[in-house]
Amino acid sequence: METAVEQQIYTVEEYLALEETAELRHEFVDGHLLEMAGESIVANMITLNLAVFFKATLRGQPYITLTHEVKLKINEKRRYRYPDLMVVSATDRRETHMVSEAVLVAEITSESTIETDTHSKLLEYSSLPSVQCYLIIDQNEPLVEAYIRRGDTWEYRPYRTITDSFAIPALSLTLSLTDLYEGIFQ
Repeated sequence: METAVEQQIYTVEEYLALEETAELRHEFVDGHLLEMAGESIVANMITLNLAVFFKATLRGQPYITLTHEVKLKINEKRRYRYPDLMVVSATDRRETHMVSEAVLVAEITSESTIETDTHSKLLEYSSLPSVQCYLIIDQNEPLVEAYIRRGDTWEYRPYRTITDSFAIPALSLTLSLTDLYEGIFQ
């Protein structure tokens, strides 16, 4: 869940300084701070399932898997987001708390984030040349909306059955909804 914090406009430098000591995380969108609320147990389980899957599957490859405590820098310092999960190049470690070259981004939706996840974040993440896959994952039913980059276009495919699986070409792997929703819908 995101809630706007005050109407004050912050600079990037002010935002980054505040985030270093803040007890709550904030996303940064065009000078505005958006407070990030805690996640549900199910959303946390899905994030953990994804992290375990990608870490194990990508072992020995030049990628690292990061969860929602690391910022993703978008479009020349005007926006910073905290995706629920990212797979990034292992060389993208110039900063200690943020990355800028995610290959895969995943968001677990809730009632309060569905609009942002399916509209604003879809546009933001797809604008990053490094992002090859954006997954929008429902925590209330088996549903994954997969956006896969194919050259200059994006292919959209929804997966609605627990036995579905789909390819993520950029990482040369296949993800099943059974693995994703392990312990949740079985």
